[in-house]
Amino acid sequence: MAVDYYIADKHIKAEYEAFRKFWEDELFPEFIKKLYGYCQETGGSIVNKDLAEEIAEDHLCGYSCVPLSETTYKTPLVTVNHAGVFWRKCVIGDRSVNSLEDLIVFFSRKERQERYQVEDEKGRAYTLNDLMDLLK
Repeated sequence: MAVDYYIADKHIKAEYEAFRKFWEDELFPEFIKKLYGYCQETGGSIVNKDLAEEIAEDHLCGYSCVPLSETTYKTPLVTVNHAGVFWRKCVIGDRSVNSLEDLIVFFSRKERQERYQVEDEKGRAYTLNDLMDLLK
């Protein structure tokens, strides 16, 4: 089983998560509620509950997910699978991180430790020591 690891910008991730929560919990449900309310209230021959259901199911299903990508805050770093460890061509700001040595140098600066973290595809954070243990 392959596991991908990323360098995530904590500040941008926090913005992404706040927007995702707003989109999924407030904006999109309110939009659907208003759509259904309008169509049911109109109760016409074409603008009715059936139209609201058709729009919601056929045209809006792709919009229920937040219209931002996780790539806005995370950059592929390394893939670990049964065949080995495969470093990605990773550039954070002006710094290349393409090996374990590069990663150690990258995180040697306190401001980078405060801003960035290593995480897997499920968003679990790893310390540098944790990742080094996984790469052995």
